[in-house]
Amino acid sequence: MTVRQHHTVPKMYLRNFADAAGLVIQVDRDHPEVPFKASIRKALRERGFYRIETEDLAREDDRLTHDPEAIESALAEVEGAIAATLHKLQKPGSEPDKEDWYRLIQFTALQTVRGKRWRDDFASIATHHARMMVLASLDEVRVRSWLSDQGLPSSSHDVEKFVESMKGRGFPRLVPPQAILVQESLRMALGDPDTDDVGLQQYLAGKRLGLLRTSRVAVLTSDEPVCWWTPDDAPVGYATAPIVWVPLGPRLVLQFREPGFDMVASGLPNTQDSLVEFVNRRVAGQAERWIVHHTSDSPLTGLQIPGRETWGEELVTEYLDDEGNRHDLFVHRRTRSDD
Repeated sequence: MTVRQHHTVPKMYLRNFADAAGLVIQVDRDHPEVPFKASIRKALRERGFYRIETEDLAREDDRLTHDPEAIESALAEVEGAIAATLHKLQKPGSEPDKEDWYRLIQFTALQTVRGKRWRDDFASIATHHARMMVLASLDEVRVRSWLSDQGLPSSSHDVEKFVESMKGRGFPRLVPPQAILVQESLRMALGDPDTDDVGLQQYLAGKRLGLLRTSRVAVLTSDEPVCWWTPDDAPVGYATAPIVWVPLGPRLVLQFREPGFDMVASGLPNTQDSLVEFVNRRVAGQAERWIVHHTSDSPLTGLQIPGRETWGEELVTEYLDDEGNRHDLFVHRRTRSDD
């Protein structure tokens, strides 16, 4: 059985960054000194990334007619509709109409969840919630008994040390099955047809859509092109991000902005070219691996790629132990350190 390659960033999107031969410059973010040309047909692909195996389905009736490539095929249909809008907006002076507005919202919501970054976020949040449930059920008697059953030291100090380890890296990381990751990502982006939830689209629909056009600054993109941003290094949430950027072409960036949000007062550059340079740094910095740009451009020249991010500290939950002591649990993305 041959498992197909799936684009985590659509080919129809990459085409807007490609030259006449269908080539782009692809750069490993950890080795930017070695750029190379790549075909958009082969760029930013992962084998079986959206594939759901038949045996992963719970109901026998669903298995009878299931196509493991159904999600990839459905995404291709959606991309076909969006492609015309992206192509249209490359023309100087063109503006999105109502239909384009809807397609751009749908594209941005989908692209937010299509890469490895969202999957890592999902696993980290699932691990955090599992940790909370486990910690809520732990007491000294139960922990001491478990340690003894494992043949491990079980003094009061050992019990305390074990509980502390469960609050941090000692707690095992959950790894959701592929089928769950695919299904939940689509639910996150588009919502649930059985409810009134419309997913990430609801956080984009209320924002003002605009286009940043530049003649001087070359725009880059990456394998994680959608940038949800908050000022002052505050934790970024889909419901709280006042601004969202998506590179759309070598001289074009899509922007969703919360009405009333003062960009300059929030520390953003006050000229369009400088703002595009700021977006370039953000999009390059959140790349999982690959940065992409047009073959005639050099947007990485002079650009310091920000450090990678990993899950780290932000106050998310507080709880009291049996003795009334408060404990804080943390989980969010931050720049990764070497420790």
